[in-house]
Amino acid sequence: MELGRAREFAELALNSCSTNGELARLADRLPGAFVLARPDLAREFAFQVLGPVLEGDPVERDHLLSALAAWLDRQGSTEEAGKRLYCRRNTVLNRLRRLQQLTGRLPAHPRDVVGLAFALESHRLADRQNP
Repeated sequence: MELGRAREFAELALNSCSTNGELARLADRLPGAFVLARPDLAREFAFQVLGPVLEGDPVERDHLLSALAAWLDRQGSTEEAGKRLYCRRNTVLNRLRRLQQLTGRLPAHPRDVVGLAFALESHRLADRQNP
């Protein structure tokens, strides 16, 4: 019984990785594991939080989601996110403001950031499972 559960957890951790060869520890991948365990709920959550972004112009959607991802990956630094995206800090700020307008979620509020981060992860993994 324990071996089967361990295998399931290892598979969830592995499937939550964003690149091949990435180290997968379940303890570091719990949000992704939740998403993969219930992709139906993950898609619903992503749509509830990011719906207006996901339904909008595909080019704008990609810009907004990549700005959000870079900002989250860089611990909320717009300057570092801009470097990662090869754009100016103000461009990142403008994209985050647009994301805020569309979703009603404020990057300055910790609960909203948690929701945006989990919705982004949900969208990323659900999109990968059903391209």
